[in-house]
Amino acid sequence: MPTSSAPGPSQTLPRARLISSLDARPRSLALVVAPAGAGKTTLLAQYAATVTRPVGWLRTAPSDADPGRALHRVDATLPDGAALLVVDDLHVVEGTPGESALLDRALALTREGVRVVVGTRRTPPLVLARHEFADGVVVDAEQLRFRTWEVERLLRDVYREPLPADDVAALARRVGGWAAGLTLYHLSTRGQPLPERRRAVAALGARSALSRDYLTRTVLAELAPELRRFLVRTCVFEVLTAQRCDRLLGGDDGQAALEELERRQAFTVSHDGGRTFAYHEVLRAHLVAALAEELGEHAARAWHARAGRLLAAEGAALEAARCFARAQQWPDVHRLLATAGSDVAVRGLDPWADLLPAWFIAEDPWLVLADAQHRINEGQLASAVPLLRRAEEMLGGEPARARCRTLRAAVTAWLPGGPHWRGHWSGWLRAATRRHPMLVVGEAERLTGTAHALVRAGALLLAGHTGEATRVLDQAVPTDDGLPGPACRLLRAAAALAGGDPAAAAAVTAVGLDADRLGLPWLARLARAVPALGGAEADLKEAAAVVEECDRLGDRWGALLAAGCAALARSLRGGPDVAEAGRLLDRTRQADAGVLAAWAQALLALAAVRARLPEAEVEVRRAEGTARAAGVPGARVLALAAGVPDGPGRPAGLSAVRAAAEQVGLPRAAVAAWLTPAAGHPDRQGGPDPWGPAPPAPDTAPLTVRCFGGFQICLHGEPLNWSPLRPRARAVARMLAMHVGRAVHRDRLLDALWPDTDPATATRTLHVALSSLRRFLDTHLPGEDGESLLYRDGDAYLLALPTGSWCDVTEFRLALQRAARLGVARDPRALDDLRVAVAAYTGELLPEDGPAEWVVVERETLRRQAADAAAQLAEAALRGADTAERAVAMAARCVEIDPCHDAGWRLLIAAHDGAGNAAAAEHARRRYADVLASLGLDPSLADAAGVPALVNADRRIPPPRSPRTAPARPRTSNGPPA
Repeated sequence: MPTSSAPGPSQTLPRARLISSLDARPRSLALVVAPAGAGKTTLLAQYAATVTRPVGWLRTAPSDADPGRALHRVDATLPDGAALLVVDDLHVVEGTPGESALLDRALALTREGVRVVVGTRRTPPLVLARHEFADGVVVDAEQLRFRTWEVERLLRDVYREPLPADDVAALARRVGGWAAGLTLYHLSTRGQPLPERRRAVAALGARSALSRDYLTRTVLAELAPELRRFLVRTCVFEVLTAQRCDRLLGGDDGQAALEELERRQAFTVSHDGGRTFAYHEVLRAHLVAALAEELGEHAARAWHARAGRLLAAEGAALEAARCFARAQQWPDVHRLLATAGSDVAVRGLDPWADLLPAWFIAEDPWLVLADAQHRINEGQLASAVPLLRRAEEMLGGEPARARCRTLRAAVTAWLPGGPHWRGHWSGWLRAATRRHPMLVVGEAERLTGTAHALVRAGALLLAGHTGEATRVLDQAVPTDDGLPGPACRLLRAAAALAGGDPAAAAAVTAVGLDADRLGLPWLARLARAVPALGGAEADLKEAAAVVEECDRLGDRWGALLAAGCAALARSLRGGPDVAEAGRLLDRTRQADAGVLAAWAQALLALAAVRARLPEAEVEVRRAEGTARAAGVPGARVLALAAGVPDGPGRPAGLSAVRAAAEQVGLPRAAVAAWLTPAAGHPDRQGGPDPWGPAPPAPDTAPLTVRCFGGFQICLHGEPLNWSPLRPRARAVARMLAMHVGRAVHRDRLLDALWPDTDPATATRTLHVALSSLRRFLDTHLPGEDGESLLYRDGDAYLLALPTGSWCDVTEFRLALQRAARLGVARDPRALDDLRVAVAAYTGELLPEDGPAEWVVVERETLRRQAADAAAQLAEAALRGADTAERAVAMAARCVEIDPCHDAGWRLLIAAHDGAGNAAAAEHARRRYADVLASLGLDPSLADAAGVPALVNADRRIPPPRSPRTAPARPRTSNGPPA
């Protein structure tokens, strides 16, 4: 008996995201359920092509309603050792015994380890009724829909007939991402010049015959006449409900008709369990044309107006306005927009683009604002500004005008030479692209929610602090509050991709889908460019295509970020070339992005060194100076890596790079790649370890800063004499030293040191303290190239140590960050980092400042972290990672740091027992009981002490704390910046 075979490869775009979805649960049934022409068979063929073992392919025929025949065909189709069975067109035998037999056989095959994927137009009722299919994978019509960027790739890479970005968006919108619609468009325009293909896109509309025959043959022909009439008459609604349809048609069977259309997959979907429905855009356009042909133009407009009145009475003003637009009743459209126009600008002009003439859009202020929002969503910021100004002039109410002004200020801030505006979180992020992003990190504490995480993480990444940025993003609470949520996820996925995580590609794809759903094409384009960070050649080409597309659209920032992704990826693999780095630098300057310019300048220096250009040394010095001036420590590390000399001086240069990279927190793999000479370089083979020797220890570093156990700064081992400074200036120095490399806002300094002084006086006093501190530091601790160690940007300050310096608080924090990143349970190197942290902690943070409010919280946090680190080391030693003596020492250190550390006491007792010292164990038990008794707890708990199952900060007895000063009153400083 003849059997079906898998179709050959078709001329279409590989659907990697859908293939990954089908592969999610290989031991369960997978369903691809969608209407005709959605691309089901093509997807099944692509999925089958990924399987290396034999594949069986069964295209169901009407005769398979006989279960015996159906099972016989399955057996004949399935080759020996098959890994996959594809059953296509299962809907042909819907509701027959053959369908049940095929599904039962599919279930049995999955238990035997054979993957079964079914393609059908309708979900089989048996699948919905039986629990065995509950964990199956379903790919539906919404997932199969081609997104705008997929349409662009299809036209460019598969059909080899690309279109401009605006036409791609219009084509995707008018065919609704329908695979067959895209194929029909290509067949009707194949080989034609670009102007003709663009005119064909513009002609796609209600009267287009492009898909009429296909829909009539594959969808409408299967429906009863009353259902076809229902479709035509209700196509006036964008959102269909039973009540709307019944009021329009004067019947009472609207719900049954809608459910039947959905069951038949007649391009009808419901996303809320049958309360509301929608027709596919292609079907709706065809039905609108059919309505005009059936009723005549005049009567069809009257029918649209009738629907508009029903919707207006219901309160659906915008949908009603679009009905009146189809009826060409422009006064009614103006009236409805005047009452609900503020909602028009939320998503932009897309819902109106094909309905309204240009003259009407230009006359309505809300549509002008929607046009501006559309351009912002496209990344066309410069062209949005005059539209926002015009909308403000046209609008009457002050709230609406203020909305235009605020949006214009936010957009203008991102233009070259734009104002420094922080009335919105985007303004803070823009400030981080200009200079000193770490100052923005400190100031961003004022923000809340996901926007706070986005700004902090974005500024940290711009500065080069990738590890800390990743932690901020990991701790962010996922939300769906517009842009910040997907932007955070994209940043997290980008960091993971750059770190070599292959699973991050799926997260980037998900962000692209979210951006498409939210109507943010600029973000969707960026999601196409981010995979280039992984370094695959195909992804690098896609990033280049995104750059070209952004340039055509006028999306300057999109082009810059896409080009930056590609250049950064190439820097880790022997590139980029000088021309690419130079173009990137030009883009950063045109965008007025000083921080990104510092990175681009460093990439240019690296490219010049790898190309062995005569001016390479000059480029390295220029890159270092640019990074210092812009306050970008990560870019400075890259410049230092580029400038590591050959020959005898190389080991010292490598050591300096490593020390700087450790302080910043850049990934070791990235720094090692920057330090690797280019192919053909004499040091490419057999050179020293690119990562270099260990960072400077406190006894070898030229400049050391200690905050644990007492404040001290030493230059070449000699402590500085702080007596020339007044007490408040010394307090400022200690507060900045506690946050070395991090920005401290002026208001925070004022609240900490002058809480009871009026703002004007306190600000003047801070002026004096900072000026004297700067003079003192410049005299005793000159920075590199004569620069001051005390930086200021706006209203914030930070203490920046030169390369090769050592700070105990920084060393402590970095060691804990590395340990957390590695994981004690996963990587034994984490134990070395914990030892470094415990060694760096030599006492309480700044004990000379006593119970001062500004130091108490941080002091307690670091103390607990140090005690937890010692406890983890003790626990690891008890479990065999070290000696019993080391376990005793670390447990003792834990309870010395924190006498109320419950886990520490238990570990100390267990460590003494493990070392065979019963007397010491009993002594530790008595001391533990004394602590419990002093806190009013049952001392007998000490008798049951043993090794805790888990060491964490919660295993702690709350100790009495030093009294705190009363909280400072809120302050608003009104003096000039210090």
